[in-house]
This record gives sequence, structure tokens and C-alpha cells, in this order.
Amino acid sequence: MGIPFYRKVLSTKPGWINVNMVKVSISLPNNTQITFESEEAEVLHEVVGMVLRDLPRELMGSQPVVGPNPASAEEKGTSVATSALAAAVATTPETPQAEAPAPIPAPVEDTPVPAPAQETPATTNGNGTRQETVSVPPELMSEEGRRDFAAFCQGVNPVGDMKRVVVAAEGASRHFGLDGVNADELGLLFDMAGWRKPGNFTQTLRNAARSKFGWLERIPGRSGRYATTPVGLEKTSIS
Repeated sequence: MGIPFYRKVLSTKPGWINVNMVKVSISLPNNTQITFESEEAEVLHEVVGMVLRDLPRELMGSQPVVGPNPASAEEKGTSVATSALAAAVATTPETPQAEAPAPIPAPVEDTPVPAPAQETPATTNGNGTRQETVSVPPELMSEEGRRDFAAFCQGVNPVGDMKRVVVAAEGASRHFGLDGVNADELGLLFDMAGWRKPGNFTQTLRNAARSKFGWLERIPGRSGRYATTPVGLEKTSIS
């Protein structure tokens, strides 16, 4: 805060009295200026003392604000401080994090390879269908019986699976002494006769034994075994 003193001499016209005027200007930090003028120096001294005594200390000691609007200066200062802080954060290098050591893989034990499963011996019928190996009954082991059975079947020469089943059952009874036949034995008998095997011997036996045909009949107490009937013999022209 400055307090300049100015002395002003007022000239008067001839005959007038010269008057000395004292001017005091007080410049405050906020660009406020107080000016006093008086002829008496004592009055100005009292005014200056009052100003120095009664003005707030914050106003007397504050820094001058440059610019037309103090509020704008404050906002500008805040903006500059914020920008500086953001720049400092952006330029701060990140501390590299230590990478965790890769886990050591556990040793892999050799898994024993299982041995391949052994297949059950099987035979294939005339249609390419696999079927389990059937043990040959002792009655069918006779070479003479085989030869006579094959000749019997070729002599009748039936047409159709159902008629061939009837002829095979009758030939097994005559040349091997079998009391009826089942599906497994029919497979062996068809091989001896050189005939093509049907898809399902069990179903063929059941069809021939139906009441609609009656060419075969089930033997009571012997599951799956069938014997020829007079109707079947007549149908196949077996005498």
C-alpha cells in the first residue's frame, strides 16, 4: 500500500490569496484508491492514521489481483492447478509388477495301455450276420449221415425258407435221429445242404408253426424245438 503526498499550489488572480492544497492518495492491493485533499496537514495526518488503524489487516496485506474480475482469476488458478495435477498423474510411470513364476508341471506318468480284448470266435451265416460258434451235436458228426442228409435235401429241392426248414427238420430226423430241431442246429443243417441261410431262424420256425400254416409244431417241454407235421410233409412233397 502506497501513500503518496502531493502538494498543489492554487494561484489566484491579483488581489487573491495563494492557497497550498495537500493531496493524499492511498492505493490498496485490490486496486482501490482513496484520495484526500485538504489545506490543513493536521487533518490529513489524522485521516491517514485512521485509515491505517481501521482498515482490515487482510485487505492491507493481501496480494494485488491482476485482471478485471477477481473471480475469473481464482477460477483460472484452480484450473491451472487441476491441469498440473492431472499431468503429474499421467506422467507418473507405473511400477512394473513382478510376474508370478510359472507353475512347474508335474511329471506325467506313463499310463499302461490295456491289452486288446480277445474276440469270441464267431461264424458268419449266409447273409453276413455274425453269430456265436455253435458246438456240433454228436448226432451230426456221422459222415454217412451228412452225405445222406445232403442227398435228401437236394432231392426234394424246396423253394422258400419255410419249406427248406421243414425239409431240414425231416431230414435230420431221418438221417441223424434228431427229435426236432432248433435254430442253432438249423444253421449247421443248412450248411450241409448248401442252402442260403435266412435272416432269423427262430422267426422262420415260428412262422412255419403258426396256425395259418401248421407245417411245424413245437415239442412240449423242449423250448425252441420244432418237429414236422403231416401238413408240412405234404406241402413239401415229402413221401
